[in-house]
Amino acid sequence: MILDRLENSDCYRSLHPLFGKIFYYLKQTDIRTLKVGRIDFPDGFYINVDEVSLRPQEEALLEVHDRYIDIQLPITQSEVIGWKSRLACHSLKSSSEERDISFFSDSADSFFRLEPGSFAIFFPQDAHAPIIGQGMTRKVVVKVPVSQFV
Repeated sequence: MILDRLENSDCYRSLHPLFGKIFYYLKQTDIRTLKVGRIDFPDGFYINVDEVSLRPQEEALLEVHDRYIDIQLPITQSEVIGWKSRLACHSLKSSSEERDISFFSDSADSFFRLEPGSFAIFFPQDAHAPIIGQGMTRKVVVKVPVSQFV
C-alpha cells in the first residue's frame, strides 16, 4: 500500500508502466467535474467515479482484487480506510471472480484518513476496507491491470 499526496505522485511512476499516464491525467483533470460512472482508457485501465454513502467502521469489510491495482482518491470529503495484509486474512465472506473482488470478515490491523488531494494505492496483497465515515462522498477509483505490472 502507498499513501501520499497527488503532487508527489511522480515518485511512483516507475512502479507500473501506466502510473505515469494515470497520474498525469489525474493532475491535469479537475476530478471534481467528472460525472459519476466509468471512464475507459485505451491503455487498459479505467476510472470509476463513485458517489457513495460512507459507512460505520464495523460495517466495512476488507476487500482484495487479483486482476487490478486500486488507486483511490476522495473528491468531496475525507474517508477512513482500514488495511490488513492479505496473507493475514482468513475469514473469506464472499468472492466474485467476474467482479474481481473478494471480501473478508477479518478485522483491519490499522486505519487511516484519506483526505482530498491525497491518494492510496492498493496492490493485490493489500486488503482494504474503504468508505468509512459519515455522510456522502464522491471519489475516484482507478483500476490498473496487474497484468501490465513491472
